[in-house]
Parts: sequence; C-alpha cells; structure tokens
Amino acid sequence: MRRSISVLLTTVLVFAATLPAAAQSQTAPTSFNPYVAKQPSTNQLNPFNLATLAYQGYFKDQGILSNGALLDAIASGTIAAQDIIQAAVKANRLSEQTLSDRGYRHHLEEQLQGFTAD
Repeated sequence: MRRSISVLLTTVLVFAATLPAAAQSQTAPTSFNPYVAKQPSTNQLNPFNLATLAYQGYFKDQGILSNGALLDAIASGTIAAQDIIQAAVKANRLSEQTLSDRGYRHHLEEQLQGFTAD
C-alpha cells in the first residue's frame, strides 16, 4: 500500500512539474519569432481573397468597382492591382507594407487576370 501511494505521489509530482513546461513550450516559439512580433494588427488577406473581396464590392467606398464593372476596368487598364491593394490598405484590410510588396502585387495581378480571362 505504501508503495502504491509513493508511486502515485511521484507520478502526480512529475506530471505537475512537466505540465507548465509543456504549456510554455507551445507558446514560446511565437514569442521569439520576429515575424510574428512585427505582424500588423490588421488581417493579412492572401491575393485570391483580396481579388474576391474586390469583385464582391467590399472596396466600393474606396472607389473600386465591383462585379462586371470591375472586370471591364481591369481589362481596360483603368484599375490595376496596385489600386486594389491601396483600397484594401485604406479599408484596414491589409498592412501598409503590402503596398511595396512586389510579390504580393504580382500574385494579385495573376488573380485578376484569371478573372478576366476568356
């Protein structure tokens, strides 16, 4: 009986000692990741989602047309990917750093071309 209590107490103590360490190890990597520390407070949309939101009219208040009018404006060159990125920044849907991100702009251009492809 004494041995059972001793084993039980040892198990409980070991479990209690390792539980906080295990919980801390799950959150520790994000606190040391410099990218996470620099994340803007706004949500970062991927280019596909941004193009979809623009098409659906989420940036009308920022002067971006929606639906077929947006497709016509893209095809004619009246609206470019950079215009949509600027509108999303004004609407607090993207961080200002996205304005200078060529890769992001390129992927958005590809999405918009996909919308206007026949």
